[in-house]
Amino acid sequence: MKIFRTFEEIIDYAIDKEMTEIEFYSDLSEKMDRKNVRRLFHNIALEKTARMLRLEKMKDLKVEFNPEDIQDMKIAGSLENVDHRNSDLSYQQALILAMKKEKIKFKFYMDMSECAINEECKQTFLSLANEEARQKLKFEIEYDEFVLVEN
Repeated sequence: MKIFRTFEEIIDYAIDKEMTEIEFYSDLSEKMDRKNVRRLFHNIALEKTARMLRLEKMKDLKVEFNPEDIQDMKIAGSLENVDHRNSDLSYQQALILAMKKEKIKFKFYMDMSECAINEECKQTFLSLANEEARQKLKFEIEYDEFVLVEN
């Protein structure tokens, strides 16, 4: 269970998760045999880097949150369950893990948008959630085209 007390704690938490995912997708990119899969994971890592920089800029926003709304988001456990490292991940396992990561981050940003009192912050979190949803879709398309077709 993760308890947030301030907006800065939320942003620091999100930045930390993005950094972990940058490493995860960069590592996967190097381990995959197929060029298109390496490129997919590499591009997602680049997108995550841009998102992390965007989160850094959010620290400058004048933001208000209702502390009762954000204290227990019940997300930390699920994020930690997904963040394991396995050097022997198959292509299929890597895609499934990636889809799960993106789904959890989507929910995190949606929850944050619902807690935001400030409209600029709300819209920023909604935008971040949409980016996570697009990344999940990329993995779903890859899975559909190359894993399901091969099986």
